[in-house]
Amino acid sequence: MTLRIFLFTFLASQIIAQSNIESPEIVDIIISGNKYLNTSDLLSQIHLKEKRLFSEGSYYNRHHVAREIEKLENYYTLHGFLDVKITDSLSLGKQNDMTILFRVDEGKQYYLKEVILSGNTVFSDQEYLELIEYQAGSSFNTFKIRENLIEMVSLYRDNGYPLIEIQDSETIADSVTLYIRVKEGPKLNIGKINIGEVENIPADIIRRELIFHSGDLYNNTNIEESKRRLYETSLFNGVNIRFGNVDTLASTINLNVELIPAKFRGFDMNIGVKQGFVDEVINDAPKLSVGVSGSWYHNNLFDRSRRIKVQTEVSSIYPSIFIPQVFKMDFFYVEPWLSKYRLPLTINPFYWYIDIIENRETTFKNEAYGLRAIMTYRWFRELKIQSLAEWSRSTSQGTPNKPSYLYTSARKMGLKLIWDKRDNYFYPKHGFKLVVEPGLVGYLLGGENHYMQFQTSFSHFWNLFADLVFAHNINIAVAKQRYEHLDIPYRNRFFLGGSSSIRGYPQQALGPTVLTDGEIIPSGGNLRYFTNFEIRFPIYSYFGAEIFLDAGNIWSDANIAKISEIYTAVGVGLTIETPIGPARIDYGIPIGYGSEGKSGQPHIAIAYAF
Repeated sequence: MTLRIFLFTFLASQIIAQSNIESPEIVDIIISGNKYLNTSDLLSQIHLKEKRLFSEGSYYNRHHVAREIEKLENYYTLHGFLDVKITDSLSLGKQNDMTILFRVDEGKQYYLKEVILSGNTVFSDQEYLELIEYQAGSSFNTFKIRENLIEMVSLYRDNGYPLIEIQDSETIADSVTLYIRVKEGPKLNIGKINIGEVENIPADIIRRELIFHSGDLYNNTNIEESKRRLYETSLFNGVNIRFGNVDTLASTINLNVELIPAKFRGFDMNIGVKQGFVDEVINDAPKLSVGVSGSWYHNNLFDRSRRIKVQTEVSSIYPSIFIPQVFKMDFFYVEPWLSKYRLPLTINPFYWYIDIIENRETTFKNEAYGLRAIMTYRWFRELKIQSLAEWSRSTSQGTPNKPSYLYTSARKMGLKLIWDKRDNYFYPKHGFKLVVEPGLVGYLLGGENHYMQFQTSFSHFWNLFADLVFAHNINIAVAKQRYEHLDIPYRNRFFLGGSSSIRGYPQQALGPTVLTDGEIIPSGGNLRYFTNFEIRFPIYSYFGAEIFLDAGNIWSDANIAKISEIYTAVGVGLTIETPIGPARIDYGIPIGYGSEGKSGQPHIAIAYAF
């Protein structure tokens, strides 16, 4: 008994002692023997990190290393190296640090000799071969083939074959023969649509968001679009539409709509105190300021998915700390359906008040109120049309520190069309995006201001090879005032310069300027043109880079525009992948016209410039 206790205590102490020994830190990862795939590409496939100046390295774990070897071998297999072998060796330093060496024996690269199909009747052999981009003698890339076969599955499911199964296998000799076996299953229509009960949300509110009906041919794209529309109601945190029973005699498949409701009501508030400048006041020294903002919303008014939201913003500056110098309030009412049509209508009454006080006296006061109406039509992800109508009245006294602080009376209508064929919203590699936005103020609508505006932009993306993307954007905006002796209100003029237009210049710095209270500020213009060229590429893991060329200018009138007055900037940027798009740091350098005496300009932003 005593011997057992001794052995148990000894083993436990050894385990504890081993657990207290810190694993070596990886300071270097070396890959040798690779010829076809470069080292940086291979390192980007693994999660082990080397120690760097500002970051720690990963800590050694035998199981993690084995996992990384498996990942590298799989990556080689995707490029046709089916016999690849990777081994590792370790070198332990004196300060509990470690170097890992991966030795690669790539072996032979196999090529695709032929593709043999069976079971396909809906799509021909030729359609399959075109989709998987088959070329006799090309390297055997299983990843690319399977990616294209997934696209083929989507084609089947959009044509009434939800039970489609596609399996691939290969035989390997001196080259590879690929076998694709297809089980198409029956062609099915939609049978019963079973909608799960959700408290306070009637079934008809859910059903009207579905763009498929009983008796329709099964179409997976319509099902995915219906899920998106259900999410857009703000009523649900979770939406799932799954297969139900299949009736082969009637050639139907039932669908079950499963929903997780969201919180219908909510309230939030932010309070801030700072020593500095508030947005609407420019002083020669920083002041103590207080800001309060908040909102309240209800997303299921009268149990009919109607939405309301009240949003306020209040700020003041010492010594008038309890007297609001800025007060903004918006009320939003959203009617998701007009009669039988899904045309969400937003009614937005608003109130705007600015009272700029210097030396305890009012130097500028602006009060405005009005009503906006916004209507939106959206067809899947590709097409969106939005209309805007606004009626507002404004009174003011004094001269604003900046023209942008003045909200002017307006009666306007506008339209915005977006045609988006990009393959990815945040990281596009293919496709294009077109935006057309005409607007009318006054004229037949009446009011004090009368002018027209037209803006358009076109962005195009090409995946040159691997992950190298060439992107191009062109943007044109033009405005015309009805009466030459009147200016378009400052807030509605066009501006140029900054992180999303001409990098290398400060925000809105290009074009005409005016002198106000001893400060030179941009005055905007009525004609804007700029274009951007970018080459985007990955560097390592989540890091990428871009090389860009931006060119353009802004003029007070189209009649004085000259092609010789085009500002140009070149530069480079570093990007970091995030869930909300790339975070980027760009550095632009002005060149050519107007660049004399100007140094480079850094820009920090979320998302690409276009």
